[in-house]
Amino acid sequence: MTLWWLRRPATVASLSERDLLSQARSGNSEAIRALLTPHEPLIFRLCLAILGNRADAEDAAQETLLAAIKALPKFRGEAQLSTWLVRIARNICTKRRFVNVSLEDAGISVAGPEEAALERMVLRDALAHLTELQRTCLLLQAVEGWSISDIAQSLSVPEKKVENELYRARKALARWEETTDGKSLDD
Repeated sequence: MTLWWLRRPATVASLSERDLLSQARSGNSEAIRALLTPHEPLIFRLCLAILGNRADAEDAAQETLLAAIKALPKFRGEAQLSTWLVRIARNICTKRRFVNVSLEDAGISVAGPEEAALERMVLRDALAHLTELQRTCLLLQAVEGWSISDIAQSLSVPEKKVENELYRARKALARWEETTDGKSLDD
């Protein structure tokens, strides 16, 4: 889903993020590309987890990148760029709430087409029982490997809230698994 205008050119690849940010703020399109391109997969996966639809997620990811480009001059650099981008993506996705997810879109592969279809249905049903915040926290921790403090900073919530949402998400998934006659994603 890489946007042609965000592909990383070799001329600025060696600059630090701070230098890229400085150049991007002054309107250097190569620096903007180099700064945002590495974050595009994360933004897409987050949008997909929230919206559940590949087409909507692609639109939201592009909207996120465009909003970030527009807001770059205002970015103070106090937070990590990735946490700032996650906050923008989450705000954009909140406007479009849907609850569907595809394992293939999330980067998870399964054996055959029948199994893949069944796994998608099971995952979609499981994630439908979570709130948007629970899905977001779970994605950022389980898939992206973010720490609780990074998630909290990115979502502008206290760390304890993130811990609670992760706990509730896992508990809801365990309850869901019990009510589905033991059919789990591992079966």
